[in-house]
Amino acid sequence: MPLISIIIPAYNAEAYLQRCIDSIISQDFDNYEIICIDDGSTDDTPAILKRFPSVKAITQVNNGMATARNRGLDEAKGEYVMFVDSDDRLCSDALSTISQHLGNEDIIGFGTQIYNEATDTYLNNPVKSIATMSGWDYFNRYRLEVSPVHFVCIWQRVYRRAFLEKHRLRFTDGLRRAEDDLFTTMAMLHACSIKTIPDCLYTYHIRQNSITRSDNSILRNDADKAQQILVETFLPIQGIDKRVIYQVLASNFINHLSIKGNTLSPSEWNQFRKVCITPRHKRLYYICRISPNILHFYNTLCSSLR
Repeated sequence: MPLISIIIPAYNAEAYLQRCIDSIISQDFDNYEIICIDDGSTDDTPAILKRFPSVKAITQVNNGMATARNRGLDEAKGEYVMFVDSDDRLCSDALSTISQHLGNEDIIGFGTQIYNEATDTYLNNPVKSIATMSGWDYFNRYRLEVSPVHFVCIWQRVYRRAFLEKHRLRFTDGLRRAEDDLFTTMAMLHACSIKTIPDCLYTYHIRQNSITRSDNSILRNDADKAQQILVETFLPIQGIDKRVIYQVLASNFINHLSIKGNTLSPSEWNQFRKVCITPRHKRLYYICRISPNILHFYNTLCSSLR
């Protein structure tokens, strides 16, 4: 059994997949497996994978990163699982550093190095080193912190596979946006223990044409679906601190209504009202109820005053 299973979803990744895999196989640590899921690529991605006989390559019909990651989880044999995007790479000592800190925690987080391809610049984004705490306490403490790397990005943590299996944690098939948000939030809800390593162990490449930087109606619809799943999950839950998750959900409703032409169903308006617990969100809720057009004017006014 390998210690770490590394899951790489790849779609038309010929420009950077070899760089990604090279960053893993050149590590000073070898107790791992690489599982790469070719998500129906139409370029030379399959040919690149054939150069690496040690990589378990799986091909599926194009269905998005969420489904590809799930297939990787189904195939994984490691005690721990980590995700690497095909256009990113691991820092040179990432796996050995992670292995030295593995205990029996459900989740281990680490810092990130950000590389901007347009400007050819790097930015280190270390995380605060914390002793073990519950995932939900960690979520409530850090979810709303401003950071160059979004809290929900899946690749900045390692997950104990038994923990994922116990709680049946998987990505929502078919979602091409906000799948990280769903998975990370649910993982934090269930995790009994999480700790962090301050070291920057993962290099995140910012590309102008990446899916996370594109914007179209299909991706926005997927974000709305993810929002609805979170709302339906957390509204009925009792006995946990929901102040932070409600702020996240209220902001998502407001962002949805900030796009001209968007509206909500009667049940969604009721959900929106329930998650508005801060004075600001309550104020914006009533503004939106009068007319989303007032929200557009309010947002324009606030921007001009900054």
